[in-house]
Amino acid sequence: MFLALMCWGEVGGPADAAEKIQGQLSVRDALSAPGKPVRIEAKLTRTGLGQPGLGGEPLELLIEGGKAIQAMTGGDGRAWFDATCRMRGAYTFTVKVAGSPRVDSPDATGTLACWEHRRPILLVDLAALAKPFRAPFDLPPGLSLPVGSAEPEPIAEAAEELKRLTEYFYNILYLSWPQQGGWSGETDAQTWLRRAKFPTGPLVTVRPGPAGLAELLAQLKADGWDNVKVGIGRTKEFAETMVAHRIETVIFPAGSRDEDVPKKAHLIKDWREIRKKLRS
Repeated sequence: MFLALMCWGEVGGPADAAEKIQGQLSVRDALSAPGKPVRIEAKLTRTGLGQPGLGGEPLELLIEGGKAIQAMTGGDGRAWFDATCRMRGAYTFTVKVAGSPRVDSPDATGTLACWEHRRPILLVDLAALAKPFRAPFDLPPGLSLPVGSAEPEPIAEAAEELKRLTEYFYNILYLSWPQQGGWSGETDAQTWLRRAKFPTGPLVTVRPGPAGLAELLAQLKADGWDNVKVGIGRTKEFAETMVAHRIETVIFPAGSRDEDVPKKAHLIKDWREIRKKLRS
């Protein structure tokens, strides 16, 4: 079994309008285990308003420079590639339009995580990695970054502390919510993570609200990933869901309204405290 993660890479680029349609490729990050099959999803749409799918187009998947895998888009512009990851690790893959006579599109990149089930998983809300935005009005639950603002500023210590946690113990899975501010799309978020030198890990977009997070945990468990051990987030709702699932929880409060978290959650204000809390 595998979990396809909602990490849509949205990229647009120049095309010869007189000869070819300008397309936009998007991909989902994926999660599998060594020796297990995984299905990677891609989507090709026409750039512009509405973004209709482009069917009947040849696509090509390359994983870390390996042998190309071919697929054709259906009527909705979606295509699926079947692959098998052989060794544990986090791999970058690329999907490209393969010699289409009518569509031109930049490549899209994603992450394929190939994990062993025995190693624990660390869930990290993207909002916990950036300095919080102080809005002059109340933001919806789970939204702690500005929508449509300048790129968020990463917390200086977060990348180093996460690197230490993932090098020695955890696999990392990043979480975002639709329209979580500061990025125009999940590809921008992955680019931001790489530029800020955060450890490599797949990114999943979660349906808004506690129910969406609970659904993700249930799906992970159904796919055999019952080893989610720690969650790092910012909100009371995040903490309540994690604690309800008996997952160790660390919360960076986004404001005074988020400080009333369950007693079993660790409430901290500095990334450098995390490893001490997780050892206690």
